[in-house]
Amino acid sequence: MVPASQARKLEFQYSHSGIEEQPVQRIKRVYKKTNSRKTFLVKSGLALFAYALVVVYLCIKVSTMGYDIVGLEKDVDKLQAANHMLEFKIAEQISLDRVELLATKQLGMCKPDVSRSIAVTAQKPETVNLASLTTAGDIDNSKTKIGEKTLQKLYSNLTLLAEKK
Repeated sequence: MVPASQARKLEFQYSHSGIEEQPVQRIKRVYKKTNSRKTFLVKSGLALFAYALVVVYLCIKVSTMGYDIVGLEKDVDKLQAANHMLEFKIAEQISLDRVELLATKQLGMCKPDVSRSIAVTAQKPETVNLASLTTAGDIDNSKTKIGEKTLQKLYSNLTLLAEKK
């Protein structure tokens, strides 16, 4: 008796000994000629279709941008009108007639009489000697006199302006 492991080796040797060889099948490939003109037409048709889609997309985009521009121009016009309205209101609030009305009604001011107005001519400025010594009392008096003079000049100019109206 032959052990099982040796029996398998013998079977394997007999089956591949070359007595029974199977024929090798060859795959036969058949190449079919295609019509190159037909493929060119199909490819060019697809390219033209893609180009047409791009053109349509761009036309739609341009028209929507046109509508956006028109909307923005309308917004600009509205904002300019609002700006003009605000400028008008500001001019109305600071007009001289309104200021005069507020001064007379709310603040209780009154127009000066013509008899009270004083016209003062401009004088040459006084020269100041910086090297001269003055006492502390003289300095205080000179400051009050300068302040009084400027207030009188201011008052006289305001009365002249009020008369001209």
